[in-house]
Amino acid sequence: MLGQSALPYALRPMEKSDLDQVAAMEREAFPTLWPPTSYRRELKNRMAEYTVCVRDDEFVTVQPRPKKKGLLGIFGRRNKPQEPIRQQLLVGFLGVWYMAGEAHIVSVAVRETYKRKGLGELLVIGSVEMAMRRDCQVVTLEARVSNEPAIALYRKYGFNEVGLRRRYYSDNGEDAIIMTTDKLTSDEYSSLFDYRLNAFDQRYGETVREYLF
Repeated sequence: MLGQSALPYALRPMEKSDLDQVAAMEREAFPTLWPPTSYRRELKNRMAEYTVCVRDDEFVTVQPRPKKKGLLGIFGRRNKPQEPIRQQLLVGFLGVWYMAGEAHIVSVAVRETYKRKGLGELLVIGSVEMAMRRDCQVVTLEARVSNEPAIALYRKYGFNEVGLRRRYYSDNGEDAIIMTTDKLTSDEYSSLFDYRLNAFDQRYGETVREYLF
């Protein structure tokens, strides 16, 4: 719907309590990825930033991870069963590494049942805004040569094809296209990004993006 006042999704920093949902989304989006990403370790990486896309009015019930057994558990006393936890539903996530003035998108995924709602585009917007906030010069990424919808989206936001990594993906030996933006502070890129952001807001509605505050 054009011109709606707000999109019922928001971007916020990834937290430890999100890790089970994030791992499930990664398995769905990248079923051949091995080993899986250690997001618990990545959350401690000062050169990385991870953001999740949440649905305001949908929740899921998550079973807490079992606590490690202490000495009392080893000698027979059982830990008290933990109650399930109600959490906001995560529908997508984004990972960015910061290196030498560049922001590099290392992961972006949206749940299959929530695709074609503008959420992939919202995450791309997030990557650019996060890079601008860190005073990065450009945003870069790799994309499978066969992933035409993703490549089209990146082109829409000013990512240009600048190279090719042969047999980059280990699951099938597929090549990766290297894509990068022009300098984020240039007048040309600023105008393009502002235009795309305004068009997104007009089509889907404004969103809460916590990293902007």
